[in-house]
Amino acid sequence: MSSLPDFCGLWIFAVFGSLGAASLGSFYVTLGYRILEYDYGKKRKILSFREKWRRIFTSPSACDHCGKEVRYPELLPVVGYLITKGKCKSCKKDIPKFFPIVEFLFVCIFLFCFLITKNLPFSFVFLFLCGHLLISCLTDARYFSLDYENLPWIFCFGMFSVFLLNGKIPGINEVYVFGGFFLCFIALFFLFPGGIGFGDVLFAPVLAMIAGHPWWMFFLNASYVPAVLFTIVFRKKGSSIRKTPIPMGIYFSLGILLTFFCKILFNADLLPFSIFSELENPNL
Repeated sequence: MSSLPDFCGLWIFAVFGSLGAASLGSFYVTLGYRILEYDYGKKRKILSFREKWRRIFTSPSACDHCGKEVRYPELLPVVGYLITKGKCKSCKKDIPKFFPIVEFLFVCIFLFCFLITKNLPFSFVFLFLCGHLLISCLTDARYFSLDYENLPWIFCFGMFSVFLLNGKIPGINEVYVFGGFFLCFIALFFLFPGGIGFGDVLFAPVLAMIAGHPWWMFFLNASYVPAVLFTIVFRKKGSSIRKTPIPMGIYFSLGILLTFFCKILFNADLLPFSIFSELENPNL
């Protein structure tokens, strides 16, 4: 009976945290689509910098087809999609399924992080990192472009997530990881023109630094193995894999997410990698 209050408190935080996670998912998927519209679309040329960002952050949610403003309860994450049966009440056009899927995934990520780590600050800060990774995925998938303005946010929320999860900031080993990745990618950029984009040169070292030592090895494989496999499977028939453009922003984001998930499981003794134990704790 003595553990009952802790058990109840855990699930109270989980329930209310899930509502916050769904709201963050809704915010970031909307933000991502607005960045595509105002930062990459035709409106980029007709709006000033100030007006563009004002609309991105303050415009009310509206249907992409008819422009009708979305109001409560239809505005509620996931639930609103179910209420409207996936269609705009005004024009009856389909609402992209991507919106409720992202909102639901944010809830799943939060519950995974919180129920294993019991670390509420980390679980929420990590969602902010996921949100900015989502924006990178959207811009790279649509335009093969990694938004440089997004990189400082990824760095800040990534470093903060590492601190909240491990209780310490990245050290000299992570600086070496950053330098090694940057030198390798900048060399590939100049030696093989068109092979990788300059966005990859900037994003890969930052994400590898966030992954840390020795987890950068896992991050690298978790990024490139799916990239190669998916490109082989989904490329056009007869086209060479070397000439098929790959949105590495998506795979880098997937790689760092998988790295964090494995670090969470590893720290909870649910994923006992003996080699990583020795590398992270050389005195063992």
